[in-house]
Amino acid sequence: MWKISASVGSYESGAVNKATDVTTVQKMLTEIAKKASNPLFDPKGIDGKIARVGASSGTVKAINNFQMKRVGMARADGRIDVGGKTWKTMTSMIGAVAPPAARPVPVGGMVTLTVQHGGKMPTNTKRQGDEAATYNGMYESVFTLTGGGINGTFRGSIWPDNMTVKGRVVDGTYPLHIGFHKGGNAAKQEADKLVMRRDGIRPGLLVNMRKPVNVQSDNPGKVTSVGINVHNGFVNNRMSDGCLTIQPSDWPRFIQLFLDGFPDINDWHAMYTNTGKKIGQLVIKT
Repeated sequence: MWKISASVGSYESGAVNKATDVTTVQKMLTEIAKKASNPLFDPKGIDGKIARVGASSGTVKAINNFQMKRVGMARADGRIDVGGKTWKTMTSMIGAVAPPAARPVPVGGMVTLTVQHGGKMPTNTKRQGDEAATYNGMYESVFTLTGGGINGTFRGSIWPDNMTVKGRVVDGTYPLHIGFHKGGNAAKQEADKLVMRRDGIRPGLLVNMRKPVNVQSDNPGKVTSVGINVHNGFVNNRMSDGCLTIQPSDWPRFIQLFLDGFPDINDWHAMYTNTGKKIGQLVIKT
């Protein structure tokens, strides 16, 4: 059953925020966001933590949005109490019994991530001369995982937000490693960071170990890019400077395959700090 032992939410409200309880609430909010098709209820990660300042916490923001839009509170208090009204509304939406945890499947062998874009350019892509989009939506590509005992199909994009400054990786085949997005110059990430996150330093896939790759751009001087990863996008923009992005509602399912498949933190640092072992290849094609 879904269960918390003490209050969860903003520290300003007096919430206790035990790590196990926070994790439970984050899992519940993630399920609620999917069920309601409303990203405002998404806590933006499952890490068992609440930021000390509520305004900077994705979990507190999700609680506030849920209280205003589903609980009917004119003024959200950002706090979930054991057996309280917010808790009861949450369990009424997704049931009192938590779904059984999926059994992790270790990755065995090399993985291929194939990205098929069909020559389409999505909306919210800034181009020289205001070139019109050819795809109505921000995630034009189909990302398909095969090999290594894992598989799945996901929505995503190969395009940066601004092609007048950045570039997109050209079609081709590239080495693929596990590692930490935004972790190139960061301190070594520890085992407790192997969780699904949407912001900051977080697990992702590294293209060519962050080394230069060829790109096409509207800027004639931009012919290569470094630090190219596969990470989550967002609802209103992709937040990409050239990285490949996964549609936000598909991201948890995508990255969890690798978190389950490589549970040893040493695998995520096998090459360099925050740069892990090679797991396969990325193939970008029309």
